[in-house]
Amino acid sequence: MPEKNNYIESEILNLSPVELILKIYDIAIVSCKRKDAEKANRAITELISSLNFDYKEISLNLFKLYHYCQYEIRRGNFDNAVEILKELRDAWAKAFNLK
Repeated sequence: MPEKNNYIESEILNLSPVELILKIYDIAIVSCKRKDAEKANRAITELISSLNFDYKEISLNLFKLYHYCQYEIRRGNFDNAVEILKELRDAWAKAFNLK
């Protein structure tokens, strides 16, 4: 198991900032699909902490969407959160020509 952890750590350390954001979206989406509220909320909290409020309008809008996803997760509406997170992830990937 330590070898697997080393591989994962190495993979994450080699990601670009945008790839890291996409990875966090993936974790949030998969966690919602598994109905793992704690892990999904941790991932969304990471997305919130990555916001740069120097770009106030977009950051505030993303913050509101992330907060709404957390609200939906608390209510057990994982599917609603997944849809929003998927759309946001796709927008990031498209903006940077990534999958």
